[in-house]
Amino acid sequence: MRIILIGGSGFIGRHFARHAVNKGHQVTIVSRWSEHKSTGAAEWLEGGMERLIQDPGLLRNIDVVCQFASVSTPASSAGDPLGDVNGNLVPNIQLLETMKTAAVRRIVYLSSGGAVYGAPQYSPMDEEHPQWPISSYGIVKGSVERYLGLYEQLHGFRPLIVRPANPYGPSQTESNFLGFISTILKLAADNDEATIFGDGLTVRDFVYIDDLCDLLMRGIDQDATGIFNCGSGKGASLLQILTAVENITGKQIRRHHTAARAFDPPAIVLDIAKAQRALGWNPAISLEDGIRRCWRHMTRSAT
Repeated sequence: MRIILIGGSGFIGRHFARHAVNKGHQVTIVSRWSEHKSTGAAEWLEGGMERLIQDPGLLRNIDVVCQFASVSTPASSAGDPLGDVNGNLVPNIQLLETMKTAAVRRIVYLSSGGAVYGAPQYSPMDEEHPQWPISSYGIVKGSVERYLGLYEQLHGFRPLIVRPANPYGPSQTESNFLGFISTILKLAADNDEATIFGDGLTVRDFVYIDDLCDLLMRGIDQDATGIFNCGSGKGASLLQILTAVENITGKQIRRHHTAARAFDPPAIVLDIAKAQRALGWNPAISLEDGIRRCWRHMTRSAT
């Protein structure tokens, strides 16, 4: 299968590209950043999503567009919601128009398993949970999902939307220390202090990167459409993560508590029954095993 991967230089994109190439797919990465060009046997197009928008011919003979790119986070979007709309929502609509012109109808969109829902009305949250996002990031992710539904209805698109929980795994620390687990592991390695927003009892669902890539590949290979949560189905508080990291690394981590952030939902735990039932998928890596793998990778890379 011929796959165009937008955002292939990011943490998730790099791992997914390797998984896809290893399964025999032909992958072309489209990205503004070229420092991760060693991503398996994938081909490379510099220029980002706008390169495709400007030249629809690049989509000729492509079977699937995987859109994993985002120029914002919940934190950054809080300070610049207009930039979030212009940098994420508008280009995604332009991409759909480009795909329509190029007669490519299959798209995999990486949404958010936390930001689109907002504060939980029940837990774990399934794909039908009401969406009341409390960040511009979540509003934009949900808006792109709705445009995908519109293009499905009007133009015959076949979207697969995946809402991942908090992904983590080896090499995430190379991506500006994104992700709570990778950040805490880096702080442990450096004997540095951890900043905790609020009381540390905020609960999150964490999914190991290989499990996320497995779900994505199953969805593509099975030609699945629709919306799927991807998580562990279990929650862990930030303080529990800190304790787990201390136990695995053997290091005590100093903690500094600061004010909670308004755009952080108090708890996010995903119901993953739909993916289990429809795709035959199950997360294989436990939280403790995943943290241990990340720590081994980090300590090996440092030597």
